[in-house]
Amino acid sequence: MSIQGVFYVALHVSDLPRSRHFYADKLGWKLETDEPAVAGLRFGDGYVVLLASEGGARPGGMHVAVRVGGIDAEYARLQGLGVVVGELLSQPWGERNFSFKDPDGYEWSYGEINEGA
Repeated sequence: MSIQGVFYVALHVSDLPRSRHFYADKLGWKLETDEPAVAGLRFGDGYVVLLASEGGARPGGMHVAVRVGGIDAEYARLQGLGVVVGELLSQPWGERNFSFKDPDGYEWSYGEINEGA
């Protein structure tokens, strides 16, 4: 066996259409699976699976950091779409990043390597 990386991240969501809209229309991720209880979206080399959950969302148990290019433009784009984003920070380990939450409270962050570090 060889570990090759993250296959996908699965999120139990309380309102599948609302979450599908957030990830596809606000974040701009590519909707590849669209079924009544499941939506799958690609973002770069990553993949997220949204699962309609009768028990509702399970926030707080997940944080995923996504590597992006052009973080300043992405920060401004998400703000312009009404996504509540945290402060864009320059971290001491050489990463510039910001975080945001999806409609169910799952935390994501976007980051890029700070070329000046």
